[in-house]
Amino acid sequence: MLFPNVIFMDKILEVKDLTVQFKNSKGFFSKTVIKQVVKGVSFDINRGEILGLVGESGSGKSTIAKAALSLVPYKGEIIHHSENPKMIFQDPYSSLNPSKKIGWLFKEALYLSGIKDAKVQAEETDRIMELVGLAPELKGRFPSELSGGQRQRVCIGLALMQKPSLIFADEPVSALDVTIQAQVLKLLEELHSKMDLSILFISHDLRVVYNICDRVLILKDGVIVEEGPVEEVYSNPQHEYTKALLSAAFN
Repeated sequence: MLFPNVIFMDKILEVKDLTVQFKNSKGFFSKTVIKQVVKGVSFDINRGEILGLVGESGSGKSTIAKAALSLVPYKGEIIHHSENPKMIFQDPYSSLNPSKKIGWLFKEALYLSGIKDAKVQAEETDRIMELVGLAPELKGRFPSELSGGQRQRVCIGLALMQKPSLIFADEPVSALDVTIQAQVLKLLEELHSKMDLSILFISHDLRVVYNICDRVLILKDGVIVEEGPVEEVYSNPQHEYTKALLSAAFN
């Protein structure tokens, strides 16, 4: 928990009565089943805070982030008070084009954002790589030639190319070993401070959330069952589901 005594006032994202459902049909003659994954969820992210979104697999965490980025259809209202919100995905390898070298990936991201000058692309690539802790020589390597931690740093760097003020981090360290997890979390904390980033940090790991987040939302079966400052929720949980998660994590 970075800033336990800070009161955030300026909202960077408002989510109101968000509902997401998917159609599921098992065969040509099967009846289509509609599954409601997110059920009337409402919350805000304040400018400059790291908000944790916690729940078990299948609870709807990632779906909420994808809806906020209009990657899946939804009902409800999502109001962005920021430009260029970006997502950092759980599996860095699957998010990177395996046939392209790292330098090309950064330059292409800049090109797509409107930066066409090759010199500017090269300078900005070097700046971002240094910012996320990547050595310059890695520009000539393919994603398969990097470690998991390096690939996640590439994904973080790519997310920062358009200078977003809001990042959705979807289980960004769960695919990494414990030592590398700590390094990537430290990087996110540093970027949060240096760039005044707001972050929706999605995780199933309550220990990680406690160390990095200011507030937390507890999600169960597509419904937020508890929310509040991390210290308050962890020390005095009200919902039985929250109590069970905390007991499993810390006992």
